[in-house]
Amino acid sequence: MVEDRSAYLFSSFLLLFLFIVSFSTGCSDQEGENSADFNEHSRRCLSCHQVELDSAHQFDCAKCHLPTTDWNGHPDDHEAVLAAPAHPNTAIEVCGSCHAAEVEMVAANDHYNLSSHIVQVTEAFGLQTKLTETPLPANLSSHPAPATEQQLIEDLLVRRCLRCHVYSKGDDFSGVTHGLGCAACHLSFTDGRMSSHQFSGHPNDERCLSCHYANHVGYDYYGRYEHDLNEEYRTPYFADNTNVRPYGVEYHNLDPDVHQLAGMICIDCHRSGSVMGYESNPACLDCHFVNRESIAPDTLQLDGDQVLFVSPSTSEKHLVPQLKHPAHERYATRFSCQACHAQWTYNDVPTHLLRIDHEEFDDFYKLSLDGSSEVLHIVSSHVLEDGDLLEPTMSDKFSGDILPGIWFRGFGERRWEQVLLGEDEEGVVTTVRPILDLRLSYIDYDEIGQFDNLEPVPGTVRTLPYAAHTIGKAGVFYEARIRPFLGNTEND
Repeated sequence: MVEDRSAYLFSSFLLLFLFIVSFSTGCSDQEGENSADFNEHSRRCLSCHQVELDSAHQFDCAKCHLPTTDWNGHPDDHEAVLAAPAHPNTAIEVCGSCHAAEVEMVAANDHYNLSSHIVQVTEAFGLQTKLTETPLPANLSSHPAPATEQQLIEDLLVRRCLRCHVYSKGDDFSGVTHGLGCAACHLSFTDGRMSSHQFSGHPNDERCLSCHYANHVGYDYYGRYEHDLNEEYRTPYFADNTNVRPYGVEYHNLDPDVHQLAGMICIDCHRSGSVMGYESNPACLDCHFVNRESIAPDTLQLDGDQVLFVSPSTSEKHLVPQLKHPAHERYATRFSCQACHAQWTYNDVPTHLLRIDHEEFDDFYKLSLDGSSEVLHIVSSHVLEDGDLLEPTMSDKFSGDILPGIWFRGFGERRWEQVLLGEDEEGVVTTVRPILDLRLSYIDYDEIGQFDNLEPVPGTVRTLPYAAHTIGKAGVFYEARIRPFLGNTEND
């Protein structure tokens, strides 16, 4: 009897405790929405979706995933649920309810809408650039059967080139799949799937590399250079079918950037002001040539005669060498830091882009692994003896619509050892890459070539300046590299 009475009292106390906790938590959710743990609606979601929220987003699931639905109800199915509330089409309503300034700022940022990329390509071919105040998808369209150069360029951009855009989840490779909109940078993915629902204010380098890969700036920061696309050149060979290509194509391991070797991550230099806002990218002299009397206390510190950089994300301190060599003063106005300090650069020339609408593309099987998971999936079905043959189709990276035709990518040659230099708009000699050395072709469903080897208009500068992230010591032969430009040096 004593045990039964004790059990009864304990049960009564437990029920009372749970009632108080549930009541107080419900008030908390109603007033401040601080926790979803005891919310009935969220509990039903979490019975299938095992996620853990960070401390700043302890909301009812419906706040983000059903922003226009009555919270007192729960959807009988998932039709009303926003699977990706951070998508650019809904981020203003969802994310902007708390982060209005950030959402408005990033929507106009080139890093977010890639307007400069689009302008460079369209202007190179002498075509109209359709950029307005409206969202990007309203300005570009995919085309089932391009009849003009304008339509061909648009289809190339929308279905092949802009796979890393925040409207797209990226290719189906483990290292490049990412979230949509704000989630592209602020949510973590592992092996192609979202691994955490905790938003990070300081995105790690894996988030950056999910877009900045395949011989683009960022990939070089880690010393990576994509292999040739033909299978016989993609060593080492693997007998099993393991996921050995997180970025679509194997890569060479070259010298990483000295800042990466020191342990600095991307956002140590590329802060939110430039990645999301209107500030310019950082300059090397900001850290390597400082005025000791007006040193920036938020990132730089003095330790005796030494200057230390303090990582805003990791709080680690890094010794920052100061410019002492006379060449820095001698060539400061003529050459960028990369001109002497870049260890290698991207030099893929020319880039061939071919759209094929017909199904007789067995001759192109060697390009099945050209960085596109869609191309790999379709071409592999034609090479393998078993299974159904897939029609050549590729998705619109904004709308998700599947259209006929696939875009192949190839190169005349791929090199890195020769550091390419050229002048920027201000006449400063810096590293360049042949990113506009393009050749476009299109073969329709009837195997008729509609466009053949379309090139940029005459007079187009096909090598554009870029900041090579392969910085290291200049070495004793730095002048041999810059000698062709010394004749125009005022101080020489």
